[in-house]
Amino acid sequence: MSFFKREQNLTNSDYNITSSEVVDLKQLANNRTDWDYSNGDVEAGDEVLLQLQAQLDDTERELAERIALERKFKQLFVEQQAFVNRRVRQAHMAAIAHQEDFARRALSEKRLAEAKMKEYLASYDLYKAEAEQLRDKFAHLLGQLEALEQERGNPANRKEHGDGSMSMPDIQSSLSGADYTEGG
Repeated sequence: MSFFKREQNLTNSDYNITSSEVVDLKQLANNRTDWDYSNGDVEAGDEVLLQLQAQLDDTERELAERIALERKFKQLFVEQQAFVNRRVRQAHMAAIAHQEDFARRALSEKRLAEAKMKEYLASYDLYKAEAEQLRDKFAHLLGQLEALEQERGNPANRKEHGDGSMSMPDIQSSLSGADYTEGG
C-alpha cells in the first residue's frame, strides 16, 4: 500500500469520525424534542422552542464544518512536518556526499515547507478555537432547550387563557442573549 493511499485512508477515517460525532449530537438534540408539529397548531412557547431548535441545528452544522477543517489542517501540518524532516535528511546526506547543489535545493524546499507548515498550524489553531467556542455554544443552547422542555412539561408553569388554550410563561428573554454572547 502506498504512502498516499494510507494518508487517504487516514483522512477518510477522520472525516467519518467527524460525521458520526455530528450524528450523535443531532440524535441527542432530536431526543430532546419529541413533539408533533404536523397539525400546524403552534403555541407561543412552541415557537420559541422551534427557534431554539433552529439555532441548535445551525450551531451543529457550523461545529461539524469547523471540526472537519481543524482535522484537515492538522493532517496538512503533519504531512508538511514529515516533508521538512525528509528534506533535512536529504540535505545532510547531500552535504556528506559533497553535492552542494542538491543540499542547497533541499534546504530551499525545506524553508518553503516550513513556511507552509506555520500557515497550517495557524489555521489549525484558529479552527480548533472556533470549534471549542461552538461546542460551548452548542452545550449552552442544549441546556436552554432542556430547561424550556422542563418548563413545558410542568403544567404548573403554563397559563390558561379564557378560550381554553395554554401558553408557556415568558421565556423569550432566555433567547435574547442577555446571558450568552456569541464568541465568548
